[in-house]
Amino acid sequence: ILGLSDHTLTNAACLGAVAMGACVLERHFTDRKDREGPDIVCSMDPAELSQLIQWSGDLQKARGGSKEPAEAEQPTINFAYASVVTIAPVARNEKFNETNLWVKRPGSGEIRAADLNSLMGRTAVRDIPTDAQLSWNDVA
Repeated sequence: ILGLSDHTLTNAACLGAVAMGACVLERHFTDRKDREGPDIVCSMDPAELSQLIQWSGDLQKARGGSKEPAEAEQPTINFAYASVVTIAPVARNEKFNETNLWVKRPGSGEIRAADLNSLMGRTAVRDIPTDAQLSWNDVA
């Protein structure tokens, strides 16, 4: 578990720590900054505490989970990304390799270019013609 004990004058260090994975934060707190005392200068007031809680929660959410493309992003993905395709005919029970698979645009196929290496050495479950976008149902 990562954390930060912070004695700076703003929430910046705490927020930076959260962005880097910290999940425990410690800062001094005061109800009013016009009080006397050695730690008042590095203490946060209620508004700063509220901001720290909100913004650190936003950063934590941004760091985790998975992101799926928004519907509006799909046309760009289809154009700019690449899908795995056959570059030669592949017979049923033939192994996929560098001579029969590659990546090409558009990226509208089921198997993305990033998965190409994981297909090498696996077997085709059907005859697949040249220049066909591969799907996971084609792979044993």
